[in-house]
Amino acid sequence: MSGSEQAGEENPDTERSPFTKPGFIASAVGIGLIAVLGGVVVLTGGSDEKDANDSRPAATAPGTSASSVSPASKAPVLAASSCPELKDADVSEAAVLDLRSTGLSWKKLGPLNLPLSQQSGPAVNDGQVARCYAHTPRGAVLALANISIRSANGPGWRDVVEQQVYPDGTKAVYEQSVAANRSDWTSDYPPEFGLPQLAGYKLVSYSPDTAVVDLVFQTPGGKVLSMPLTARWHEGDWKQKMSPDGGQTELAGVKNTTDGYVLFPRG
Repeated sequence: MSGSEQAGEENPDTERSPFTKPGFIASAVGIGLIAVLGGVVVLTGGSDEKDANDSRPAATAPGTSASSVSPASKAPVLAASSCPELKDADVSEAAVLDLRSTGLSWKKLGPLNLPLSQQSGPAVNDGQVARCYAHTPRGAVLALANISIRSANGPGWRDVVEQQVYPDGTKAVYEQSVAANRSDWTSDYPPEFGLPQLAGYKLVSYSPDTAVVDLVFQTPGGKVLSMPLTARWHEGDWKQKMSPDGGQTELAGVKNTTDGYVLFPRG
């Protein structure tokens, strides 16, 4: 796969409401999104200068495990050594087609279902923060599936933003956008949108420091929403890179089917 691969066909019909309303990703992914698909773009935003630690592999502290790691609550930067070693070391793009063999299971965040893997992460769960993903394509897929939803939904969303959003100029803009949009909600999960659920994914491009994954969500009404998202490897873990407009993506669209995507295995 290459970064020039299309995330999907251009859809002349844009969905303006409610899916393009600020605050949406499985209620909230597309803050400020434009629901027109074009070529896939790695959404950098801010400075293109890479952090010296972005491609540094995670170090493993001797004798640590997912259950023995001390929570790094409210920590602005998490040391690489705070993540236990994961079994998934397959960096081939073909491996992303197989999540079932990684010990995949599902966990509820309110009414939303989120994927977890014994081999690919998250290895550490601290409140709403689910962190420590394998430095592999499968790890990037699972990181974006979790961070994109956790960083805008649920009572602990600010902890997720603090610890798991890539720290550049877009991070503060994103946090402000989420806070502004959530101020109109009557709960941590806005029911008026009819909550979509994760349906599938497509690995658009992958390198050791940047991954682009197109996630699709299925709405209760049968619509399929495409959300191309970006992850950066930083301080020993995948962090989601937000877009300059304060959203999670500037590319989003409505599709007729999930054809061309790998469906998340269930059960």
